Amino acid sequence: MTNAIWNIGSIAIGALITFLVTRRYYIRAALDLESETDKIRKLLGIILQSLEDSGMVELNRNTSGQIIGMNYKLSVDSLMHSQSITSPTLNEIKKD
Repeated sequence: MTNAIWNIGSIAIGALITFLVTRRYYIRAALDLESETDKIRKLLGIILQSLEDSGMVELNRNTSGQIIGMNYKLSVDSLMHSQSITSPTLNEIKKD
C-alpha cells in the first residue's frame, strides 16, 4: 500500500515539475513572438507609408488612423517610363 502511495506521489510531483517547466518555456516563447510581431508590424508600416508617399498606393485608414487596406495606383504607363524595375533575389536580401 505504501508503495502505491509513493508511486502516485512521484507521478504527481513529476507532472507538476513538467507543467512548470513547459509553462515557463511557452510563456517565454510567446513573449519573444510578440516582440518579433511588433517589429514586423513597424517595418510593414514603414514600407506601406513609403509606397503611399511614392504615389503607388493609397492607404485606407480607420477612424483611429490604423491601416485597414490599400488601393493600388500603379499603372502600366508608369511601369513603361521607369528606368529600372528589379525584383530582389535571395542573394540581395541580408539578415541583420
